[in-house]
Amino acid sequence: MLTGWKQREIAVKVLNAFERDKKLREHLEALTAALTPQERAFLRELVNGTVRFLRLLDFSVERASGRRLASQKPTVRNALRLLAYQLFFTGVPPYAALNETVEVVKQRLGKGAAGFVNAVGKKLLNFNYREEVESIKDPLERLATLHSFETWMVKRWESFYGPRELPHLLEGLNKVAPLFIRVNLIKTQPQELLNLLKSAGVEAEPHPFLKEMIRIKGRVNLPELPGFKEGLFYIQDPASYLAAYLLQPKPGELILDVGAAPGGKTTAIASLTGNGAKIVAVDVNRERAELLKENLRKLGVENTEVVITDIARDPNFLNRFRGKFDRILIDAPCSATGVIRRHPEGKWNKSLSLIKHNQTIQRSLLKAAKELLKPTGTLLYSVCSLEREEGEENSAFARRLGYTPLPLTGLPEYLKEREQEGSLRLFPHKDNADGFYYQKLTLRG
Repeated sequence: MLTGWKQREIAVKVLNAFERDKKLREHLEALTAALTPQERAFLRELVNGTVRFLRLLDFSVERASGRRLASQKPTVRNALRLLAYQLFFTGVPPYAALNETVEVVKQRLGKGAAGFVNAVGKKLLNFNYREEVESIKDPLERLATLHSFETWMVKRWESFYGPRELPHLLEGLNKVAPLFIRVNLIKTQPQELLNLLKSAGVEAEPHPFLKEMIRIKGRVNLPELPGFKEGLFYIQDPASYLAAYLLQPKPGELILDVGAAPGGKTTAIASLTGNGAKIVAVDVNRERAELLKENLRKLGVENTEVVITDIARDPNFLNRFRGKFDRILIDAPCSATGVIRRHPEGKWNKSLSLIKHNQTIQRSLLKAAKELLKPTGTLLYSVCSLEREEGEENSAFARRLGYTPLPLTGLPEYLKEREQEGSLRLFPHKDNADGFYYQKLTLRG
């Protein structure tokens, strides 16, 4: 079992690495692989929380210290951020957080740097960040600081969703996402899995309208959940599963899943059809395609061909399948702003140029899919993005290509009210799900 300061030392190392490349998961996994599940969970909370509230923490530390964080060494900078997060947002006893974090700096940089962190930390003990943020005059800068987002993102979302919706959206994106699992109907049924979980003392409840989805309540060690090793379920957010659900796949159909890895939607299609559909699962990434194959094996998925290609640049694939698919699911590469609550590093690695680049890729996929879809076929386009360029603007582009919107079916009443010409948006703060956009299309006139 690691001592308190050793745990925080790992957290600081992860944050130092994050600063260099804006990646988080890879560094967390590499530096916590040898730890116990409890230690990993604690470190995930510390690191994810610090990154989630990075802007607010920087603002607070600079106000308390009177110094720019950018002028500090990375270890000092990230130790102060880590300390502020513990004091503001966790139940860690304040002086334990202070002493253990100061010890990290002492061990790594010596007494001088540790003394500075200790002095600033004592000021943070009584620091009221809400009062300090209120002194920011510009309302959007104030919101962006309080909820820790880049200002350009906040301005965009205000223009998209309005000033009343904006604070609720930001709050929703800052909440830790609940854990949902999707029942693998190839191997079991929802009530059977619920009974199995209950017998193991796992608290769980069914999703309000997606009967294949189950919410796991409380903290659990995923590999130890009953049914995990046997492939009885797949860890998936309801919004991600909804893309396969809205596609409405049927046994006997030929179905294309574009951007298939690591397999959440491919295995969902197989589950919904009882292995009765023929699925072609396409991805451009060979390494991720291997993970897809592994998940197919684990969940007992059959009748699936995995193809490593870019359908927009592969004339052989187009010629082989031209006009043959009954249904196509395009889960397109996107900015992923809708899943920031799961990946807080996403607050700091986005740009307008990235959004435009993704839009170009998404449109190339829509063009290619038009050649592959049967005239009477159905296409479901989805992105885990809050950006209109990747959602509504692409729906308009699809109509210009010759697609026709199809109504979404199988939705509860409250979501039917939000459907617009076969399109729908989900939001974390409204739907307890990741932020997603869906558009259902056909080539029928």
